[in-house]
Amino acid sequence: MASYVVMERMPVSGTRPETVFVRDEFSFLALVFPLVWLLWYRLWFAALMLFLLSGALGLVGEFLAPGAAIGFAGIVVSFFVALEGPSWRLARYRRDGYVDAGTIVAPGLEEAELRWFAGHGAQKPAEPVRPAALKADPAPPPLPPQSDMLFGFNETGR
Repeated sequence: MASYVVMERMPVSGTRPETVFVRDEFSFLALVFPLVWLLWYRLWFAALMLFLLSGALGLVGEFLAPGAAIGFAGIVVSFFVALEGPSWRLARYRRDGYVDAGTIVAPGLEEAELRWFAGHGAQKPAEPVRPAALKADPAPPPLPPQSDMLFGFNETGR
């Protein structure tokens, strides 16, 4: 079973929200093809950073540690993309105006969509809660009379 994060955004025109399901788990495709995976999901900045990091690792590996060390470093970077890629997708949707609507656990995307829309599709979006009119509080009671003492001393210095 996989968990899906449901992101929704109300469009400018129309009443139905745009809904996106993001599978929140390790991505094997991102492990094998990290750059292609990032480009596929339009994570341009992350793809550029991965490209630059791969170039830097290649240059460093050519001079310092030719052989298996650079291959291992590339695998570590691929694992990082595979683990953090779904979080980067969620961050991109949040920047685009989507909000977290909830999570759903299902064996696949189709089942997640069925479960989500069966439970939430018939409901209208909740109206924002309007605060009740603020009541004017009565004036606070007057303060008790103050003495001339300030930190145990009279203001006159006596």
